Amino acid sequence: MSEVYEVTEDVVRRVLNTIVDPCSITAGVPAGMDDMGLIGEIAVVDDVAAGRHVSVTFGLTDPTCMLLGAFANEARERLRALPGVTAVDVTLDHTMEWTPDLLAPDYQERLSAHRAEMRCTLPLVSVTSRGRSGEH
Repeated sequence: MSEVYEVTEDVVRRVLNTIVDPCSITAGVPAGMDDMGLIGEIAVVDDVAAGRHVSVTFGLTDPTCMLLGAFANEARERLRALPGVTAVDVTLDHTMEWTPDLLAPDYQERLSAHRAEMRCTLPLVSVTSRGRSGEH
């Protein structure tokens, strides 16, 4: 007899957290959608097709983010691949106002530690103005 795989909100969060925000990669500390605080509502309900129907609402760090389609498609594909999931709805919440305080506490700590380490290794930079080349 095969083991029953239960799709729960926690499972959905873990799957969505495997979708890494490219801006976090640029910051030097990759973070998934849940770490970034982008996930809103999650619903997992029984489907008439004897499976599970997953609905997810998420936001973006910036309403003009060009990765909207990529995030939505990745979420849909990864959730649809879960055993027993027969339907997935992904909705973007345009009203979500993302702020850094939505970052997961663990991610905030990792990001702060990384930034502190980087500050210690970067040289001081001075910017001076001396006019155009050849002028004294």
